[in-house]
Amino acid sequence: MNAPAPARTVLSPDPAGEHMAFEPPFDLETLTRPDLLTTSLGIVVEDWNPKRLVGSLPLDRNRQYYGFLHGGASAALVETLGSLAAVLEAGPGGMVLGQELSVTHHRAARGSGSVTGVCIPLFVGTSVATYEVTVHDQRERRIATGRITCQLRRRRPARAPEPGPRGSAPQTPNGPEKKA
Repeated sequence: MNAPAPARTVLSPDPAGEHMAFEPPFDLETLTRPDLLTTSLGIVVEDWNPKRLVGSLPLDRNRQYYGFLHGGASAALVETLGSLAAVLEAGPGGMVLGQELSVTHHRAARGSGSVTGVCIPLFVGTSVATYEVTVHDQRERRIATGRITCQLRRRRPARAPEPGPRGSAPQTPNGPEKKA
């Protein structure tokens, strides 16, 4: 078995055209575990910019019986990229739950090589985020468009105890803080 690739910093152009550094929110070993669908399908995230997440999916092993890219594989690419973008948005310790996924297939992907998905945020709120993912073949033709909505459960920072009246012990949710 090949060793998983280490996490790496990726330089991505921001909307103003400047390059910004983004790092995956976890080591890439997490995404390449053998029990994950992303590993089985061969999905690789190539750019971790939360404003434009990019990943690829190989055509080999992901075809339906006519020899074209399987629509379910396209949908898995859309869901993977949208969910990972939501993970970046939820932040460390946050959790993401998928709510809705829709994919429109425009044309068949044929031949060899891979398709590329580009995920951009359409709406990001405090508890929900919606992303659009366009999937293109190697000739830059759009083969599918997907939309995914995720519920965001952001980790709330721990609250510091509120100070009590001057000269008294700081207050905690359970009363005055006791000294040991």
